[in-house]
Amino acid sequence: MKKTYLLIVFFLLPGIFSAGESVSTGESVLDTYIRTGLSDNLSLRQHQFSLEKSLEALNEAKRMFYPTIAVQGRYTRAGGGRLIEFPIGDLMNPVYTSLNDLYRLQGIPSDYPTNLRNERFPFYRSQEQETKIRLVQPLVQPALHHNVKIRSGLSDADRAEISAFSRKLVSEIQTAYYNYLKSCRVFELLEKTEELLRENLRVSGNLFSIGKATEDVVFRAEAEIADLDQKRAEAEKNESMARSYFNFLLNRDLDEKIEKTQTLPTPPLSPDDVEAAVQNALLKREEFRQLDVVIGITGQQEKLAGAAYLPTLTAVVDYGIQGERYSLGKQDDYWMASLVFEWNIFDGGRSRAKITQAALEKSRLEIQRVELAHQIRLQVVNAAHALTAARKAVEAAEARERSARESFEIVQKKYDKGMAPQIEYLDARTTMTNAGVNRILAEHELCIKAADFERAAAGVDLSRYANEETNQ
Repeated sequence: MKKTYLLIVFFLLPGIFSAGESVSTGESVLDTYIRTGLSDNLSLRQHQFSLEKSLEALNEAKRMFYPTIAVQGRYTRAGGGRLIEFPIGDLMNPVYTSLNDLYRLQGIPSDYPTNLRNERFPFYRSQEQETKIRLVQPLVQPALHHNVKIRSGLSDADRAEISAFSRKLVSEIQTAYYNYLKSCRVFELLEKTEELLRENLRVSGNLFSIGKATEDVVFRAEAEIADLDQKRAEAEKNESMARSYFNFLLNRDLDEKIEKTQTLPTPPLSPDDVEAAVQNALLKREEFRQLDVVIGITGQQEKLAGAAYLPTLTAVVDYGIQGERYSLGKQDDYWMASLVFEWNIFDGGRSRAKITQAALEKSRLEIQRVELAHQIRLQVVNAAHALTAARKAVEAAEARERSARESFEIVQKKYDKGMAPQIEYLDARTTMTNAGVNRILAEHELCIKAADFERAAAGVDLSRYANEETNQ
C-alpha cells in the first residue's frame, strides 16, 4: 500500500498546470497519438478541404484583375423580317435624264439609264458569319478589390475554424485515451479481485468438507464469482468500446492496439490561476479570431455595396473576320477597340439597401462577440470548478480505498481464523473492490476534467503538433 501511494504522489508532482498549459519534458505517448489524430482524422480533413476550396476562391478573385481572352464565333441563317426601301430609281432617273439631254444638246452621245427601279432588300442577310478574338481588361473596377478582401477573410475564417476544431479534437482524443485507460485498469482490478474470490471459494469448500461450515458458504462464494464475471464482461465491453472510439478518432483500425501509459492528474487551481486562464482564453480562443474575421468581412461587404455607386472603366479589343462566307482576305478581317465607361447613377435604392444590411449584420456580430466573451469566461470558470471538485474527489477516493483495504485485511485475518462470518468477509471484499474502482474512476475523471479545462482556457499549444497537413 505504501508503494502504491508513493507512486500516486510521484505521478502527481509532474502534472503542473498554470494558466491553462501543461508542462511536459518531452513528447509522451498521448502526444504522439494527438499528432496522429491531427494528421489523419477524417473530420479534420474535411475542414482542410474547405480551406483549400476557399483559397482557390481567393485565387479566382485575384485573377479577375487579369484580362480575359476568348474566341467568339457566330454563323447566322435568316429569312423574312423587315425590308429596306432604297429609292434608287426615284433618285437617279431624273438625274440621268437631265444628263442625257445636256449631252445631246452638245452633240455628245449619252446613254445613261433612265429606267432604274427602286430597290428593296431584306434587313437580315440570308447568311452571315462573324468570328473574332475578344480581349477584355478591367481598368477601374473598385468592386474587385473589395471582393479579394472578402475572399481573403473567408480563408482566414476557415483557418480559424480548423484551429478551433483541432483544439476540440485534441480534447476528444485526450478524453478517449483516459477513458480507455480507465476501462483497462478497472478490468485489471477485477482480474485481481477474482484471485481473492477463488481463494475464498477454496477456503469455503475446505470448511464445508471438514464440517466447520454449511454448504451455503460455498454457494455464496460461487455467487460472488458469478457476479464478478458479469462485472468483468461489462468492463471488457467498455474497454472494447473505448478502444474502438479512440482508434476511430485517429482514423485507424478499430481493433488496433493502444499503447498504455501512466496518466498525470492535475492539481487544483488557485483563484489567480483561474483569472489568468480566463484572460488566456479571451486572447487565444479561435472563436474570437473567427468572429473578428467575419466582422471584417461584413465591413468589406458594406464597401462592396457602396462600390456600386463608383464609375467603372473597361477596355475591350476585338479582332476577327466577318461576311456572308468564311474567307480570310484582307477585305474580310476587321478590328475594333473600345473603352467602356459605366457609372451607376440610380438603381432604385438597391445598393443603399445592401449597405444598410451589411451595417446591421456588422452590429449584430459585434454584440455576438461580447456575448461570446461572457460564454468563454463562463466555460473556463465552470471547467476550473469541475477540475477542483475532481481533484478533491481523487483525495476522497484514495482515503476511501485506503480505509477499505485496511478494513479488508483485518476482516480477512479474522475470517482465516474462523472469527468472522463469510458475509462479513465478502462485504469487506466488495467494499474494497468498489473503493478501488471508484479511485480509478476518480483519477481518470480528473484527467478528463483537466483536458476540458485546457480546451476551455486554450491551454494546448497547437503548434506543438503542427505538421504539413495542419499548416496548409
